[in-house]
Amino acid sequence: MPDKISENKKPLALLTGATGFIGSHLAESLLNRGFRVRALVRPTSGLRWIKGLELELLTGSLQDDSFLEQAVSGADHIFHLAGAVRAKDPRDFYLHNTRATMNLARAAMTTAPGLKRFVFASSQAAAGPAECLAQPVCERDSCRPLSDYGRSKLQAESGLLELSDKLPVTIVRPPSVYGPRDTEVLVYFKWVNRGLALLPGLRTRHAHLIYVKDLVDGMMLAAASQNSLGKTYFLTEDRSYSWNEISDTIAGCLKKRIIKLHVPLQLAHLSALFNEAGAHALDKPAMVTRQKVREMSQRYWTASSQAAKEDFGFQCRYDLARGIQETAEWYRANNWL
Repeated sequence: MPDKISENKKPLALLTGATGFIGSHLAESLLNRGFRVRALVRPTSGLRWIKGLELELLTGSLQDDSFLEQAVSGADHIFHLAGAVRAKDPRDFYLHNTRATMNLARAAMTTAPGLKRFVFASSQAAAGPAECLAQPVCERDSCRPLSDYGRSKLQAESGLLELSDKLPVTIVRPPSVYGPRDTEVLVYFKWVNRGLALLPGLRTRHAHLIYVKDLVDGMMLAAASQNSLGKTYFLTEDRSYSWNEISDTIAGCLKKRIIKLHVPLQLAHLSALFNEAGAHALDKPAMVTRQKVREMSQRYWTASSQAAKEDFGFQCRYDLARGIQETAEWYRANNWL
């Protein structure tokens, strides 16, 4: 750790997941807002997106209690974004999303007595989809996750809330996040750039999205508000979009004419089965799994951010058209398209 760290009066934010898509944007935002940022990274983490930022880097594991106690020491805020979105074995989701989160929380309770907020980035997958378009899910609804990823996030949420009388925790549940540096949505951009839009199933499906800069702003607002202590929030754009609208918006920004191809869910399921088998043979996580297809097959991945608006004034600055335009421009400028 840097010498004379106690003489620096800037608040200290501990950040996990800083090398990732969302985490790197949050790291920049924290620095711009006057925080010192201590980033926990794995030995194998690529530092591409945080290279040149004035961060204190600590290399270690979220499974190492002694390392975590050192890492959280002196932290004023903790933003926990690290986790697994793909895994070779379903048990790995619970190791990296549930157990790691609780390890960090317990370390904070032990060695970060001045902690003002522990912000946990969960996922809409922890809550599950809505039952109809007219009623997006909200924080009061019962959770029904459809995957081990979603269940592992929900278990972490439950564990943190059990500690909320001792730990100043706030949980945020973003939906699908997109923006510069994202590689997940990039795959869809590339298909559209080739003139083909793949739509899941034959029926219209809707989803809420959020642009990465809006998500980062929302997390910062949640961390600063006393109203959000011990609570869980969805952070989404105001309106949902059909996959047709999403495809048309991307095509418009890329100036492409597209053919829309509806992929039967049975075919997607079969493709996922082969993908899993191939990944198992290569001993690596599958890109597309049957659980992922089951999530994609749901008609209404919609959620309401009304509680976040009421409690700490959350409001998206980006609608889909503006967010997709910025994302497309970044992909092109960086030769990703």
